[in-house]
Amino acid sequence: MMACRRVSCVVALTAAFGFCQSARAASSLTLYGIVDAGLTWASNEGGAQNIFLDTGVMQGNRLGFRGVEDLGGGWQANFQLENGFSIGTGAAGQGGLLFGRQAWAGLSSTDYGSLKLGRQYDFFTDTLEAYYTPTWSAGGYANNPLDNDRMSGQRVNNAVKYLSPAFGGVQFGAMYGFSNLAGNFNGPGRTYSFTATWTRGGFSAGAAYTEVSGTTLDIAPLVGSSTPQLIGGRYLRDWGAGMSYALNSLTFYGVYSQALYVARDGQLQNQMFRNYQAGVAWQVRPDLTAGPGYGLTTLGPKKYHQLNLTIDYFLSKRSDVYAQAIIQHASGAGATADVISLPASSSADQILLRVGLREKF
Repeated sequence: MMACRRVSCVVALTAAFGFCQSARAASSLTLYGIVDAGLTWASNEGGAQNIFLDTGVMQGNRLGFRGVEDLGGGWQANFQLENGFSIGTGAAGQGGLLFGRQAWAGLSSTDYGSLKLGRQYDFFTDTLEAYYTPTWSAGGYANNPLDNDRMSGQRVNNAVKYLSPAFGGVQFGAMYGFSNLAGNFNGPGRTYSFTATWTRGGFSAGAAYTEVSGTTLDIAPLVGSSTPQLIGGRYLRDWGAGMSYALNSLTFYGVYSQALYVARDGQLQNQMFRNYQAGVAWQVRPDLTAGPGYGLTTLGPKKYHQLNLTIDYFLSKRSDVYAQAIIQHASGAGATADVISLPASSSADQILLRVGLREKF
């Protein structure tokens, strides 16, 4: 009897171990991150030059977890939790939120698409960043002034997002972000977002629409004002379209977006930004990329031209060093230059030079 019990225990333990190994093979948990830091020289910040340590420029600093569990039949359960931070000070990003960059759980299927619930990007980021200078070469400094169109990666809280499977290279998506206010479904933060994309060979094209209620924007840095100049308040309506084409070592890209800030009744008139971005990314050799990008933003008669130049050398698959030159020129009565994330210039021009290091894990 004792021998039988020993054999039964061994069999049970072996079966349990085999089950754990099988479950482990069907599931995964990934820890990942990016750290980016460098020195930036700015020609004019409020009338003075500045040289400073800036972080999260080529890509935002992050520490994240991704989980996937195979449920069988082509279905998976998945989640993503992603924290943002500054490596210059150690402070948490996104207003100090624990997982301010992303926090969602979902289900996906090869036949039916994916569904995600939580804090996540809308389709202006998911779709249009593929045709955008910051993605291809210049990082955060190349985002449109004040991120007026949300394309740099603003998140939606309390969101439900669906993305279809690809049908002949075509995909569709829809998102709804709840205001979570009882009796006020159109309260601040209520969001709609839609997308359609098409990919074939080296060609890709996509369009997106996002509407967010209660959105305001302070345009003081762009109009030379020392006091806040808020626009919007009722909602932001945002739409855009872009395309890219890969040809050997070159990738050509371009994107257009239009951001309409609608004022509350009885307040100032509506304001509209128009943004144009275009450029080329050149894979000079496997460890070296380079490329120019050009952006134009208009706000009524005011125009903001920006040239972005970047050279990126890869020390390994995970580490690279880069050099950048960013030049912005504003035109129109009262217009002042303001490269995103920096204090505004006191004139119509602002120039940035940067060298940086990025590491991924």
